[in-house]
Amino acid sequence: MPSDKFFFAMTVDDVALRGWYCEENFRKLIAFFDEEKVRGTFFVVPVDEETDKPFNEIFPEIPGIIKEAAANGHAFGQHGIRHNRFELGIPPAMVLDLPHETENKRYAAENKAALDADHSLENCRERLRFGRDILEKVLGFPIRGFRSPAVQNSCGMFQALAEAYDFDSSLVWQQTGWDYPNSHPDVPPRELDAARYAEIVSACPAIEYPLACDYTWFLPPERYELTLALAKHDIDACIKLGVPFVPVCHVDPVYAGEGIRMLRDIFAYARQAAAAAGKELEFTTLEKLSER
Repeated sequence: MPSDKFFFAMTVDDVALRGWYCEENFRKLIAFFDEEKVRGTFFVVPVDEETDKPFNEIFPEIPGIIKEAAANGHAFGQHGIRHNRFELGIPPAMVLDLPHETENKRYAAENKAALDADHSLENCRERLRFGRDILEKVLGFPIRGFRSPAVQNSCGMFQALAEAYDFDSSLVWQQTGWDYPNSHPDVPPRELDAARYAEIVSACPAIEYPLACDYTWFLPPERYELTLALAKHDIDACIKLGVPFVPVCHVDPVYAGEGIRMLRDIFAYARQAAAAAGKELEFTTLEKLSER
């Protein structure tokens, strides 16, 4: 990538996920990005797990919103199949340690061998294709990118992604972002260097864009400054290393606290830090990055 540019790829999870998505917040978030001149990559859940119906039958407004947003430069990828915690892999410990994941953590520990067998290349290939076909049929354009639910992963998932997708963004490099919601504010930011970044991206045979973290998740005022400092640390690390900065927010949780304020401050700091480093800041999508 050109050394005179700093790429910022904002991503959004849980589009069409029952209980974590509503039309009002989806529309507001797209309008907010447009106001900030930020292009987002939104990951859409193809199937409603509760009814097993395609996403558009549960949320009929979504296709129209997505097509309009795509025409304005936003990108859309696939977010699992039904957003089941174990449909393609096993979430990492930092996710399973969250307070609302207690039962899933127990299930993962007690069923590891069966889960590993279930996440074969053949099974992952079939499940991914099923979900992607639904999205492409409803939206009318190719689905080129993927992020797994709860950043779960497996060898079978990664191999299947390499066969049919241009990029993945299911691996995390800044685990400290999960320590704070887990009531561990004293954990220092993880450092990112070239060797660690190379190790992460080599885990997936497809093009991998490692995720920093969600700085906005139900963000309370008392954790604001600590979280903003983490975001600034991570932006500086990406600028120094010359790699894209890929944060995430979630459709409803970003509005359940100080999330939008945090994103404004993160965008502003990215502009400031890029200018100080003599870099041109480009807010882009993962899809556009993969074309480079």
